[in-house]
Amino acid sequence: MPLDTTTLAPKAREEYLRIGKQFGSTDTLNQANKTLEALQKYGPALKHHGFNAADGARLSEARGALIDAGVGRAEVAGQRKLTNIGFVAALKEGKSARETARSILHTGRNTLEEKGNEGAANLITVALDQTRASQDDAEKLAVQLDTLRDALQREDVTAVVGDRGGPEAVARLGQAAGTLRAAAKERAGASTVAATEQLDLLDGIVVSLARSARKAARAAARESKQPALAAAFELTHLYGPRGDRSQAPEETSGAPG
Repeated sequence: MPLDTTTLAPKAREEYLRIGKQFGSTDTLNQANKTLEALQKYGPALKHHGFNAADGARLSEARGALIDAGVGRAEVAGQRKLTNIGFVAALKEGKSARETARSILHTGRNTLEEKGNEGAANLITVALDQTRASQDDAEKLAVQLDTLRDALQREDVTAVVGDRGGPEAVARLGQAAGTLRAAAKERAGASTVAATEQLDLLDGIVVSLARSARKAARAAARESKQPALAAAFELTHLYGPRGDRSQAPEETSGAPG
């Protein structure tokens, strides 16, 4: 039966969208194919480790929805979510720039507090609080980068971060924010907002199910001492070979049930 995403609880929908924005639909489709192929061989072994036949059927439905949406067709691949590669790269760079800037500001705040400049130290605290949680929304992340950049450019802050990477961080934050906004604009122009959101939602469901299947496979493999079982469910289409874990922090995010 077709996958019905209209019945998803708002919180679950939001989480699936957050996850889905991080991946291209071609990659999630390929991962769905790999995981479903592995389930044909090892499915029964996963049943008592958290992933049953109903979960497999849901993954199959999500894959079918991606195919129905045109993912995998060459003519569609050139139009829909092709810009996702640049979008994800922009998010990754934005988060990295954000982390560096926050580190510099943490040190700067300590120095300012030692000097008794509580006003500037408090300003940094506010900026750090406002950028505490990383965002997967391009505009929200860009606003965070603007906030950090403004804090770094204050004269009293500049005086203590000038030799701690402050100027370089200011330039990087400005460039990263601009790239984020450009990538978001390009991505929005590639398809309608509704179509992109639906693809993100399907991607998020596929990724969550594939992760769950892999966790169950690892548990089953340990119990049965069958390394090949775990290997069959590796998320190679999402993260590359096991040696490439550049996206591992995102992978640990909890998936909605």
